[in-house]
Amino acid sequence: MTKNEYTPTEERLIRALAARAEQVTPHSLRPAAPPTGNWAARGRAPLVLALAASVASVALVGTAAVSLLAPSEKAPVAGTPSAVPEPPVSRPPGPSAPAPSAPPVGSAPPGTTPSGGTGVPGTSPDPGTGTGTGTGGTGPGSGPDGGPQAGSRAVTVVLGEAGATRTLRTGGDPLTLTVTVLNTTGGDAEDATDNLSVAAEGGTLSGGDVNVSLLAEDGSWRPIGHTARLTTATLPAGESRTHRVRISLPEGFPASVTRLRVTAFSNAGEETIT
Repeated sequence: MTKNEYTPTEERLIRALAARAEQVTPHSLRPAAPPTGNWAARGRAPLVLALAASVASVALVGTAAVSLLAPSEKAPVAGTPSAVPEPPVSRPPGPSAPAPSAPPVGSAPPGTTPSGGTGVPGTSPDPGTGTGTGTGGTGPGSGPDGGPQAGSRAVTVVLGEAGATRTLRTGGDPLTLTVTVLNTTGGDAEDATDNLSVAAEGGTLSGGDVNVSLLAEDGSWRPIGHTARLTTATLPAGESRTHRVRISLPEGFPASVTRLRVTAFSNAGEETIT
C-alpha cells in the first residue's frame, strides 16, 4: 500500500505517532539530576514506571509503523456473491455432408457387360453364359481385380489326345470347351454315341470333386457326371456335330490332384476338344 492509499484517519494516526516518537530522546530516558535525600525512603517505583512507559511507547510506535506500511490482504467480505460462469454459447449444427449416393441396382461396373462378360473387344460370350470362352468374368474364385482369389490353386487341364492344356483354379470360374465329333466312317453312323470323360492323372475322382455341365438345346446348362454320355443319335457320313461342355473345380477339390485329362470318344469317327 502506498502513501496515497491511506485513509485520512490512518494518515492522522501516523503523524501523531511519529510526533510522539520524536519526543522520546535519550535525554528524556534518564533524570536530569539524581534525587537528593533518602533514595531508599522514596522508593524506586516512579523510576521503574517511567522506564516501562518509555519502552512501551517505542514498541508501540514501531509496531504501528510496520503494520501500516505493510500491504494488507483484504479478505473477501462475507455475503459477496461469487462470479457466476457464463453458460457456453450453443452453436446451431452445420449442414451435414450429403451421403454418397449408391449406384443404381443392377448397374454393371465400367468394363463389364450386363450379361457378366469381360466387355473386352475380341471376346464373345458363350451361349447361355455370361463369361468369355474358357475364361469368363469375375466369379467366386476371382479377386476384386479379376485375379485369382487368395487360397485357390491352379490345376492343369489336358485336352484329348492332342495334349493342349488349359488352367482351372479351385473355386474359380468355369472352363468352357467345345467337343466336335466328325463322321469319318464313310457311311451314316446309326445311333452313334458320344461320350466324355474327365479323369485325374495319377489319382481318382469321386462324385462332386468336379462340376461338369452340358449345354442343352434350350440354352440351359444341364449337370452331368465327370464320366457321362453326351448324346446318342445318327450322324450322317462326312458331317460333324458339336457339344458345349463347362467344367469347374470346387474349393474342396482334392489337394493331391494337380492335372486333369478331358477325353471325348465316339463310335462315329474322329473327336476333337478345343
